[in-house]
Amino acid sequence: MNRTSCSLATLRHGSALAVLSLAGLLASTGTAMAQAAPQAVDSPAVAGQGNDQVATTPPQTGPASEEVVVTGSRIARRGLDSATPVAVVGNEEIRRQGATNIQDVLAKLPQVGIPGLSNTNSNFLTSGNGVATINLRNLGDSRTLVLVNGRRFVAGLAGTSVVDVNNIPADFIDRVEVVTGGASSIYGSDAIAGVVNFVLKKDFEGLTVRAQTGITSRGDSPKYNISVTGGQTFGSDSQGGIIANFTYDRDEGLLSRKRSISAEDCSSLGCGPQSYSSYAAQGRFQLYNGGVATGNAGGYASNLFTFNPDNSLVSGFPSGYGYNRNAVRRISTPVERYLGSANAHYDVSDALKLFVEGTYVRTNASSAIEPYALGSDTDLGFGFGIDNPFIPLSIRQQIAARNSDGIASNDVDEISFRRRQNEVFSRSNNSRRETWRVATGFNGTLADKFNYEVSYVHGELKDHTFTQDLDLTKYANALDAISLNGQIVCRDTAARAAGCVPINLFGYNTASPQASAYVASDIPREERIKNTEDVVSANIAGPLFQFLAAGPVQASLGAEYRREKSSDDWDALTNAGQNTGNQIPDTIGKFNVKEVFGELQVPLLKDVPFFESLSLQGAARYSDYSTIGNVFSWNAGGEWAPVEGVRFRGNYAVANRAPNINELFSPPAETFPTVSDPCDGVTATSGGTYAAACRALPGVASTIARNGSLTYTLADIQGINGFDGGNTKLQEEKAKTITAGVVLTPGTLIPGLTATIDYFDIKVDNAIGIVDRQTSIEQCLATSLPQFCNNVLRNANTGFITTVNAQNVNIASLKTKGLDTDVRYGRALGLMADDRIDFNALWTHTFKYQTQADPAAPVRGGVDNLEFGEVFRDKVTGRVTYTTGGVGLSWSTTFLSHMYDQLPDRFEENSATGDPVIDGHNSIKSRLYHDAQVTFDIEKGFEFFLGVNNVFDRKPPKLEDTVFYGTITGTTTAADVYDPFGRRFYAGAQFHF
Repeated sequence: MNRTSCSLATLRHGSALAVLSLAGLLASTGTAMAQAAPQAVDSPAVAGQGNDQVATTPPQTGPASEEVVVTGSRIARRGLDSATPVAVVGNEEIRRQGATNIQDVLAKLPQVGIPGLSNTNSNFLTSGNGVATINLRNLGDSRTLVLVNGRRFVAGLAGTSVVDVNNIPADFIDRVEVVTGGASSIYGSDAIAGVVNFVLKKDFEGLTVRAQTGITSRGDSPKYNISVTGGQTFGSDSQGGIIANFTYDRDEGLLSRKRSISAEDCSSLGCGPQSYSSYAAQGRFQLYNGGVATGNAGGYASNLFTFNPDNSLVSGFPSGYGYNRNAVRRISTPVERYLGSANAHYDVSDALKLFVEGTYVRTNASSAIEPYALGSDTDLGFGFGIDNPFIPLSIRQQIAARNSDGIASNDVDEISFRRRQNEVFSRSNNSRRETWRVATGFNGTLADKFNYEVSYVHGELKDHTFTQDLDLTKYANALDAISLNGQIVCRDTAARAAGCVPINLFGYNTASPQASAYVASDIPREERIKNTEDVVSANIAGPLFQFLAAGPVQASLGAEYRREKSSDDWDALTNAGQNTGNQIPDTIGKFNVKEVFGELQVPLLKDVPFFESLSLQGAARYSDYSTIGNVFSWNAGGEWAPVEGVRFRGNYAVANRAPNINELFSPPAETFPTVSDPCDGVTATSGGTYAAACRALPGVASTIARNGSLTYTLADIQGINGFDGGNTKLQEEKAKTITAGVVLTPGTLIPGLTATIDYFDIKVDNAIGIVDRQTSIEQCLATSLPQFCNNVLRNANTGFITTVNAQNVNIASLKTKGLDTDVRYGRALGLMADDRIDFNALWTHTFKYQTQADPAAPVRGGVDNLEFGEVFRDKVTGRVTYTTGGVGLSWSTTFLSHMYDQLPDRFEENSATGDPVIDGHNSIKSRLYHDAQVTFDIEKGFEFFLGVNNVFDRKPPKLEDTVFYGTITGTTTAADVYDPFGRRFYAGAQFHF
């Protein structure tokens, strides 16, 4: 999909900071797990970490002996003593990136893959425009569990568990903790790829106002952000506190025409007029006889005609007369957010501490899509009658001459058309989403050793997406016009009585406002989504007993009840299939799950030769779903520190993901797929892979006996339909995860240095997916297995395929393995007062990434050729920060290695199309992006900052639309991976009162 290479010339243009950054990247020799652990509010900095906090191990928020609860466990332990790698990104690191959307920060972490949804890949969605999701290990955002303060957050998409992180204000985040690998035994379903836990700020005094704005070097795609955070503690010894944040954020997006790479339509023919759409704004028309294009009589090339901008007639359809769709498309969608968040707590005593968290978010987003391409064959099934009074005079005269020349094959009985509906309606979406969530409960310490918590969470999403649309029944009436008593009217008398206005499509801007209003649907095409989530949970943790000198056995025990509901309600015309989209039914579903879970930590040895420490850990969860029944997940691991400063860790987990509401309950939705039947053309004697299996089908044999062969017409092919839908017989996905690594903290040997190297191996079986329709057809013939043949329906009398369905089944598999490395180093330089340098580098090296849609499908990906634009062989991020006297300088780099972006039907390594241009583009060079920031502490409580992202204005790779697998429509690149904006400047200030 994307790769970008770092050339020596590029490096020569960097500063000394760039050299330091690159040197640090080269020095880290493993693959990195997420990074930087930020400190808790008012806690001392970790030695060697300074203020720029990014680490793959949990933060230590106090003395080394202090125990805290970190993501991946419910048992308190020392920050670096986690058996599972935990990546932490702190508030300071978020600020160093000048990011206002937390997705932009997390996307740079090596273990975070291509987002399922972002503002650069959601422009063409019917809903979900501008939604931001997290995809760990490229296993899918539905397999990444997102938490806020360790608790679930309501889903941002209909019928799923996928969280829209647009609902989490960046300025309200204290730190983000990321665990990759199966964590279902700790947190339940969806944690196959891992967990992202947003820990919000808690205790805060005063008022902070932060404002920021930015724009690209080309003067477009502006962003604005203002955030106000206020807090107050109260009571004796600050036993209570409240903190609130309001954030307003606006990203105005970017039009495709604003970048040369995407200013014009592209195809296998290249970019420019030759690739423009044949559905032109002025129309493309063709003379037909009984549904077949007539000959070239009359001087019209292939009997095509169109119009000049002055609406004079043009013979044929010359290059350049098509429609440039990219002129109105977007690279990124505009998103406007209003976010309000508040947390409050009151400690009645150590045994009883009350808390409440509240969130309300309103998001406005929109897309920009070219007007609808209406075709007489594809949408209406018929074109203009030859008595239509809007037909240009010269064309009417030609039709009359042809129909009276005595040559039947030369007759014309219809004019087909393709035309863009510019005057009629815009099909661009407008979305308004409202999300609110309340989490409340109490916790405390019992008997001075047992920590407990009881909580309740309620979340709700309402999403309304709407756009204009056509009523195809009315359109058919308006198209069928006649001349009556000197006036042009609709032919159908009932339609005329109901207000029908005839429509003229011959030329630019010929459809009158009255006709356009008539053919538009009375109600907009709209989708209304409502998700609700309720979670009640309780757990208790603490020491049980001690039977060895290494320390007490720690345990955690808990229970949880969760209820999810979702409704996806479409307008009546969409339900009936009477507008320009496919027929889509509503989806309504719900489920509940009851769970019990436990965790155990057993210290075995401590402070003896070769065993500085040795311990074992394990966890298990039993779940009872109202939909799929019982599910069991577990993990087991251990840690061994042979000497001080060196600790080995490992963990094995069996995780799961229960099918979501969409996968279970979505009703069949009709589509018209493009498929081919291997039996097409088969005769009684023909050979080939499937010929014998075809002749064995009674209907096919009957047609061959009757006609000599089974031969499809264009109408037969276009008439094949299919239904996508849920499956209430689905079961859970299952994953097996291995992590193993080493944590190095040299201490006195190299003060300020920490490093982690961790191996990961994740395999997902029974993954929910669909069997490719073409695969179903071919494998049914080859194997007769029901998982394929149940999807294919043939006419019993003729053998022709009539329907090919694609229902969700537990049939796919995914595998990935690799190495994460994280290196951090910091020290005071002593060259100037209070000067300090901090460095961190994160590197993920992927050994394997493979997906298989079903057991008969080819395996995508491989060890030596990571393809399809999904996973980079190497992804590295690094940052070096120098601070002195209130001035901070920060330089960061992100490296994306070489990638193959092969076509989806070419899975072999080093395969080629034969087109050197396409094959050259399929191999995408690596890229190195640079960002820089400088901060100034003007005076106490006032900070000013300036930054530049993509300092050297690195361009994205060019991937022509429809040719490459990873291309995002309208961007001519993989805009969700490579930077499509170019150099961006931003500036801001922060005041604290």
